[in-house]
Amino acid sequence: MIKKSIYVFAMSALFFACGSEEETDTTMDSLDSTETQSEISTDEESGPMMKDPNEVPNVTLNGVLKNGGNATLVLEANTDRGPIVINKTTTDAAGNFQLKGAIQAMGLYQLRVDGNVAQNQEPKVIPMTLVPEDNLTLELDFNDFNRSVVYKGTEWAEPLNGYMNEMKKFIDWQMSIVNPQEYKQEELMKMVMKKKDPMDRYIIKEIRKDADNPAHILLMTNLMPMMGYDNYDPKNIEVLKILHAAYEKSYPGHPMTVNIGSQVAQLEQGLKDYKDFKEKNIAPEIALPNPEGKEMTLSSLKGKYVLIDFWASWCGPCRVENPNVVRLYNKYKGDKFEIFSVSLDKDKDKWIKAIKADGLIWDYHVSDLLGWQTTMVEKYQFSGIPHTVLIDPDGKIIAEKLRGPSLERKLQELFGK
Repeated sequence: MIKKSIYVFAMSALFFACGSEEETDTTMDSLDSTETQSEISTDEESGPMMKDPNEVPNVTLNGVLKNGGNATLVLEANTDRGPIVINKTTTDAAGNFQLKGAIQAMGLYQLRVDGNVAQNQEPKVIPMTLVPEDNLTLELDFNDFNRSVVYKGTEWAEPLNGYMNEMKKFIDWQMSIVNPQEYKQEELMKMVMKKKDPMDRYIIKEIRKDADNPAHILLMTNLMPMMGYDNYDPKNIEVLKILHAAYEKSYPGHPMTVNIGSQVAQLEQGLKDYKDFKEKNIAPEIALPNPEGKEMTLSSLKGKYVLIDFWASWCGPCRVENPNVVRLYNKYKGDKFEIFSVSLDKDKDKWIKAIKADGLIWDYHVSDLLGWQTTMVEKYQFSGIPHTVLIDPDGKIIAEKLRGPSLERKLQELFGK
C-alpha cells in the first residue's frame, strides 16, 4: 500500500501526496505563523488591494528594526498568485523606518525583509490585517524577526499581539520535541491538541469580545479542522458564525465576509459528512469532474452496489490491482454493480493514459487533480491507496479495503456467483 505521511504543524496537519510517489517517515516540524498565513491567503481573503504607486497613501508603518540597519522592508498583499508588492523602504543605520502605502479595504497583508534566504532558513515575514487610515507602529528584531514583533496603534494590534504570544509558546513546545517518531500518532495528536488549547481559548474569547475586529482574519484559522474532524470541537463553528454575523454588519459584501460565510457552510457540511460516515456508515457524496470536465456524482448511482476505488496512475499497487478490478467488473456489471473511480492524480494526461492502458472501461472516472490535497481523503478517512469502499443501493458502507480475493469473495456473497 502506498502510504501518506503526516507532518504535524502549528496549526494544521498537512498531507503530502506520495508527491514523489515514495513513502516518507512521519516527522514533526515547527511552523512559523506567518508561513501559515501565506499558505491560506487568497485574493478573496485578502480583499481588494491597490498596487498603483500614484495612489494617495492611506496606511503608514513606523518602527525600529533592532539589529537591522540598512535593511529593505517590503509591504505585500498575499494572493493566490503570490505576494503583490504595495511599497518598500530601507531602514536607516539605526534601524528606524517609515513606510506608506495605498490600500482600498481591510485585508490581510505582510511585512517582509527583502533579500535572499539561506538554505534551511525561514523567510523573515510577519502578518498584519491593515485597515485604511491605519497608523501602525512596529517593534522588531532582525535576528528574531518573525517572533519578536509587537504591534501598536491600531484596533487589531492588541488581539494580534496576544495571538502571536500564544503561537510562540506553541511553537517553542513543538521545537522541544526532538524525536516525534518515538510517539504513536494518536498520542502525538493528543499532545498537539492539549498544547494548542490555550491558543484556541484565547481566540474564542477575543472573537466573543470584539467579533468584527480585523485581527480575526488571522485568528480564525485556528478554529478550522486542520487536523481532521476526529478532534474537532463543533462549538468552533458557532464562534465562526458569530464572527461572520459581525463581519456582515461591519464589512457587508467584503470578499472576506463572503469567504467566511462560505467556509462556515463547508464546515457544517463537512462535519455532517464526517458524522454520517463515522456513526451511520453513510458514504459521503462525491461530486467531481470526469476527464472531459463533466461533473459526476456518487449519488446518481443510488440503487446500485458501488465500489468506490481510490487510486492513481503513479501508484504501483493500484495498477497491479486494476486487472482484477476489470475482471470483476465484467463479471458483475449486469447485476446492479458499478465502479466509481476517484483518482489522486495531479497530471491529467497521465491519469487519462492510465485509464486507457489498464482498460478501465466503466464510465465513472473523476478527479479534482489535487493529489493528496483532495477533500476525499478527509471525507473517507483513508491514509493510503489503493483504497476501496463498497456501498449498498442505499448508499451505506458495507465493506472497506477490499482487494484481490477479499473483493471477489464479497461480490460472490452479494450476487451469488
